[in-house]
Amino acid sequence: MRTATYSPEDNKLRLYSDTRLAREVYDRVKAAGFIWAPKQELFVAPMWTPAREDLLTELCGEIGDEDTSLVDRAEERADRFEDYSDRRGTEAERAHAAVERITDGIPLGQPILIGHHSERHARRDAERIENGMRKAVKLWETSKYWTDRAAGAISHAKYKELPAVRARRIKGLEADKRKREREIAEAVATLRAWRKTAPITYTRARALANVAGLSFYRCYPLSEYPRNPPASQYEGSMGVWSALGDTPEEAVISPAAVRLLVGRGCVQIIRHARRWVAHYENRLAYERAMLGESGGLPTDKKGPEKGGACQCWASPGFGKGWSYIKKVNKVSVTVEDNWGNGGRNFTRTIPFDKLKRVMTAAEVAEAKAAGRLAENFTKTGFFLGEPVAPRQPVVAAESGDDAKFQALAETLKAGVKVVTAPQLFPTPPEIARRVVELAEIREGHTVLEPSAGTGNLVRAVLDTCPAARVSAVEINPTLLGSISAQVMNSRCADFLECNSDLGTFDRVVMNPPFCRGADIEHVKHAFGMLKPGGRLVAIVANGPRQVEELGEVCSQWLPLPDDTFKEQGTNVRTAIVVLDA
Repeated sequence: MRTATYSPEDNKLRLYSDTRLAREVYDRVKAAGFIWAPKQELFVAPMWTPAREDLLTELCGEIGDEDTSLVDRAEERADRFEDYSDRRGTEAERAHAAVERITDGIPLGQPILIGHHSERHARRDAERIENGMRKAVKLWETSKYWTDRAAGAISHAKYKELPAVRARRIKGLEADKRKREREIAEAVATLRAWRKTAPITYTRARALANVAGLSFYRCYPLSEYPRNPPASQYEGSMGVWSALGDTPEEAVISPAAVRLLVGRGCVQIIRHARRWVAHYENRLAYERAMLGESGGLPTDKKGPEKGGACQCWASPGFGKGWSYIKKVNKVSVTVEDNWGNGGRNFTRTIPFDKLKRVMTAAEVAEAKAAGRLAENFTKTGFFLGEPVAPRQPVVAAESGDDAKFQALAETLKAGVKVVTAPQLFPTPPEIARRVVELAEIREGHTVLEPSAGTGNLVRAVLDTCPAARVSAVEINPTLLGSISAQVMNSRCADFLECNSDLGTFDRVVMNPPFCRGADIEHVKHAFGMLKPGGRLVAIVANGPRQVEELGEVCSQWLPLPDDTFKEQGTNVRTAIVVLDA
C-alpha cells in the first residue's frame, strides 16, 4: 500500500510505502528527485513540481495532507539528534575511562617515563593514551554537534513561523507567481502571432521566428524530417530560425510544420505555467491565512500613517530608536533620519515586514505631551522612555563534562610526552594509599617525599590529609615540574646529596631506587631527617641485604605480592618497611 502527502509548510511531497518498491518504480521515484529518509521510512522531494505531483498521483491515486506539522517533525528530528548525542557522549565517557585506566595515578600532561625495564610497555602506553585521548575528544565534539543540531532543528522550524518571516515568504511567492503569469502571457502572444496568418508563407514564418518572444529548440532526426541537399543534414538540437534555413531549399522543416510545433509548444508552456500559478495561489492562501491567525505584522495591527513613527533601528547605549514617517507607500514607509550618518539628514524606504513597531500620529503626540519622548538634535527621530543599558552577552555555563573533555583536548595539543628516567618504577596507586595509611599522617604534619617521581605518593598524601605540609625532592626536572604546584617545597636534586638544609619532618613516605642496594642508603639517609616520634614508611626490595640492614630496626616488615610492579615492567620482590624514630 502506498500513500502520498503534501505539506504547504515546507512545500514538500512525501511518499509512504509499507512494502519495498519494485525496481522500475524505485528508479522512477529517484529520477524524479525523491530522497529516501531512513529514520522516517519515507521518500521526500525537496519541493513541489508538476512532474512530481503527476508521479505520486499515478502511484497512489491521490495526494493527501501531511498530518504532522513542521514543528512536530522538527521535534522528532531533535529527538533523533539527542539520541545520537547521548550515544556519542556515552562512547566518549568510555574512551575517557579507558585513558584514565592507562594513566591511573598519572595526571594529564605528565610524561610517560622510559629508560627502565618498562620502556617498551611505556612507549606502548604512550601510543594508547594519545589514541584514546583523540577518540574521546572526537566523540565528545560529535556529541556536542548533535546537541546543537537538535536545538537548531526546533529553532529553525519556529523561526519559519514568525510573522515577519512568513510575510517575506509571501512576497517571494507573489514574485514567483508573477513570473509564471508573464510566461503565460508571452506564450499566448506567440501562439496568436503564428496562428494569425493562414496559410503561412516562408517569409512570414522567418519573420515570426526572428521576432517571436519564445524560441523552441529541438532535434530534427532525418527519419522524421527527411530532406535533400542543399538542406542541412544536421540532426542535433536547433532553434526555429535555424530549422527554416536561409532559403526554402535549405529549410529542414516546412513553415506549416513549424507553426504546428510552435503551437503545441506554446500550449504545453501555458498548461505547465498555469499549474504553477494554481500551486502558488494555494500556497499564498495558506500562508496568508496562517499569517492572519498569528496576528499578522505590526502594520496589520496598527497601520502606519504620515506623522506617526516606526521603530526600525537600535543603539546599544540608548535603546530602541524611532523615526518619523514622512510618507506611506503601498508596501513600505519613507522616513527621514540621520542616525549613523554624521548628523546629515537622509530619507530611506523601509518595507512593512522590516518594521518592529508602529505608532500613530496621536500616540506620538501623547508620548511627547507625557514627556516620554526624547528627540534627537535634528528632530528627525526620538527615543521613547528611558535609555536602555547595553545588553550584556550571555555566556553559556560550562558543564563538568565539558571542562573535563576540554582539558583532555588541551593536553592532546601538546601530545603525550616521553622522557628518560632511569631506575624509576612509579608506585601503583593502591600501594601508595597503603603506604600513606601506615604513615598515619595528621593535620599539620610535615611530610617528605625524597624520590617523588611521578607524584603518586604525594597525591595519596594530599588525598588523605589535604592540610599536610608536603616537601618533595626529585632528580628529574621534568617530573618535578609536573608536581611542584602540589607541594609546599620542592627541590630538584639527588636526595643523597641533600643534608640538614632540607629540615626535619614528622613523616617520610618514599619509594627509592633499588639498584645495587640504593634503597637501603636512601632509607637510612631519610631516617636521619625524622623528628622525635616521627615515622618513615618506604617501599624497598625484599632481598637478604634489605632484611639484614633494615629488618632488625623496623617496627613492621610487610612483604608485597611478586607482581606488584608488573605493570611498571619488573617482577622484583618488594616489601613495605615501617621505621619509627
